[in-house]
Amino acid sequence: MFNRPTSATSKAEKIFIPVILTLVDGETLKGAIAISKNGRLGDLLNGSDRYVLFKTNSGEPVYLSQTTIAAVQSNEKPSARQLDVSLKNLEEINPYLILRVKPGTSKADLRNAYHQLVKHYHPDQFANVKLPREVKSYLDAVIARLNAAYQELIDEIDRLERAKVLKAETSAVPDTGTIRYFGQ
Repeated sequence: MFNRPTSATSKAEKIFIPVILTLVDGETLKGAIAISKNGRLGDLLNGSDRYVLFKTNSGEPVYLSQTTIAAVQSNEKPSARQLDVSLKNLEEINPYLILRVKPGTSKADLRNAYHQLVKHYHPDQFANVKLPREVKSYLDAVIARLNAAYQELIDEIDRLERAKVLKAETSAVPDTGTIRYFGQ
């Protein structure tokens, strides 16, 4: 009467849930984890599969061993589907697209782009106008998305800057080479 889906059809019916993964070594990854369309995240993580499909924010698919995952946190962003046609696929959240900047943008340029967009969408711009509830919720959602995207990119820039400083510090330490004993 009711047929169970075969593994071929269940693999094709995957959805991606935005998450922040904390790995056993302390590294955090932002992206989306694939689960079956009718499944739950808990079932995936407690299931028999040894690897999970994870897609980074840049869209790069990675298979992670379940043993390397220490924690999973939801990273759902506010939705503004009903009014913004330019954000058609909200499941594929890319902070660069949201802020309309390119990877490698400087901190100052990122801040300028963020401020320009916030000025355009901020609900205070429309404080003296009677707006429908849907429009107000849309503006709130857009601001929340801008804030989240900006914070994500600033965190990434800070992490890269710290890595450069650490690399410079470790390369500045002189290599003593082998120890030689003189005398005798």
